[in-house]
Amino acid sequence: MNSGQQILTIFAIAILTVLIINIYKSQGSKEEMLFGNEAIITGAGIAQSLINEIQVKAFDEKTVSRGYSIADSLTHPNLLGSDAGEYVSTQFDDIDDYNNYTKSDSLDRLGLFNLKVNVYYINKLMPDVKSYVQTFTKQIDILLTNFSLPDTIRFHQVIAY
Repeated sequence: MNSGQQILTIFAIAILTVLIINIYKSQGSKEEMLFGNEAIITGAGIAQSLINEIQVKAFDEKTVSRGYSIADSLTHPNLLGSDAGEYVSTQFDDIDDYNNYTKSDSLDRLGLFNLKVNVYYINKLMPDVKSYVQTFTKQIDILLTNFSLPDTIRFHQVIAY
């Protein structure tokens, strides 16, 4: 084999090596993207399940047993959260009991999903603004994290009385 053939052989091996490396990188990126998408879809299902659980509760502690027509009668914004004796979500009887509630779901394939719930009053005319007085509209925010997710995913639900 002469030196020209050796150079061509080395060049061919180098090109083949670069192609193989690019194929493996591409395959790894594809699998990472699929794994991330699976985490997003699974996390959305977990968060939606929690939203559904919250929505079936009474609007406010004061509305569990009777109705109110004056918003000032509802729980003060500084007091939103679980009531005395309510330690787990199965004991919660109204929406704002979930304020500052945290939950973790562990799945074999995707690991730990952490959820944090915030509940607060909003003004129905300006739903993007937190209200510091009682209104007949509350917003539920759920923050979802998982090691496979690039960032925290936020879910929002507005509940009106």
